[in-house]
Amino acid sequence: YQENMYFAPLEEREFGVKPMNCPSHCLLYAERKRSYRDLPVRYADFGRLHRAERSGTLHGLTRVRSFSQDDAHIFCTPEQIGSEILGVLRMIDEVYSVFGFSQRKVFLSTRPENSIGTDEMWERAESSLAGALDAAGMAYEINPGDGAFYGPKIDFNFMDALKRWWQLATIQLDFGALPERFDLEYVAADGQPARPVMIHRAVLGTIERFMGILIEHCAGAFPVWLAPVQVKVLTLTERQEDFGREVAQAIEAAGFRVELDDRNEKLGYKIRAAQLEKVPFMLVLGDKEAEARTVAPHTRSGETLPTESVDGFIERLRAAAVPGNG
Repeated sequence: YQENMYFAPLEEREFGVKPMNCPSHCLLYAERKRSYRDLPVRYADFGRLHRAERSGTLHGLTRVRSFSQDDAHIFCTPEQIGSEILGVLRMIDEVYSVFGFSQRKVFLSTRPENSIGTDEMWERAESSLAGALDAAGMAYEINPGDGAFYGPKIDFNFMDALKRWWQLATIQLDFGALPERFDLEYVAADGQPARPVMIHRAVLGTIERFMGILIEHCAGAFPVWLAPVQVKVLTLTERQEDFGREVAQAIEAAGFRVELDDRNEKLGYKIRAAQLEKVPFMLVLGDKEAEARTVAPHTRSGETLPTESVDGFIERLRAAAVPGNG
C-alpha cells in the first residue's frame, strides 16, 4: 500500500503516517495468547488516518487526504463468520434507515488482479460472504474484481436525494492474508493453534465523506435529532427577554440544543434567518405569549403550529427528535 502513504525519514529510519487501522488492530490482537473461548474479539477505531491521494482526485469532503472512519475489525473462528456478518448487516440496515437512505444496491466484490492470499482462501471467503447475504435474504449483484487486496467484500451503495449512487458501508472478509502476515493465532478446542478469520467493517465509512453526502441529501435540513440547533427562541421586543431566557433554559434542561435570538430586529428578519440556518423549530414570544407563559411554534418549512405551553412544546420536540423521525 506504500504508493498511497506519506513517509518521513527520522534518524536513518523511515516512518509511515498511518493510512488504515487494520495493522494496528492485528498488533492489539497479538498482544496476548488467545483461546477459542475469547473469540470473537472486536475492535473499533475512529482514529485519524492519512492517505496520499492525488490532487486531481480530491473533491470537497467526499475525497480528502486526512480523515476518520467508523472502522472496526472482528477476529473470529470460521464457525462464527455467519453470525458476525449477519450482525453487521443488521447494523447497516438500522443506521441507514435512521439517516433516511431508503434506496440501496448490495454488491459482492470478488478477487482483484492485485491481491494476496491463495486461491483456496479466496474461494472460501467469497462463498462465506455469499452465504451470509443469502441467509439475510438480501438481494445482491456480483462485482467482479473489485474486492480489497486482502479479501472479498460486501459493498452497500445508497442513492441520495439527487439520484446519485454512493458506495458507503462495507464488510470485508480476510480468511488468512493479514492474520497470516501478522502470525495471528488462537488455541482451538482441540488444543492446537489455529488462524482467526478477520472481518473488516465500516458502516458510515469515511466520516467526512459521509457528512458531505448527508448534507447534500438533506439539503442542509437535518432531521430534528441531528440538527446542530434544534430550536430558536425569538423575542418580539425587550419586554419578552426574561421569559425568552426562561424558555431557552427549560428546553436546554430537557436535553435539547437551543439558541435565544433577542436581537433588536424585526420578527420576519429573525424567522427568515432561522429558516436559512435550517433550524427545525422557531418559538415566537410576544406580550401575549409572555403573559400566558406559552410559545408560538413555527417550522422551518413555514408552517405555524398551535400555541402551547412550554412543557407541551418540549413533548412535541421529544417526539420529533426520535432518530428516524422528522
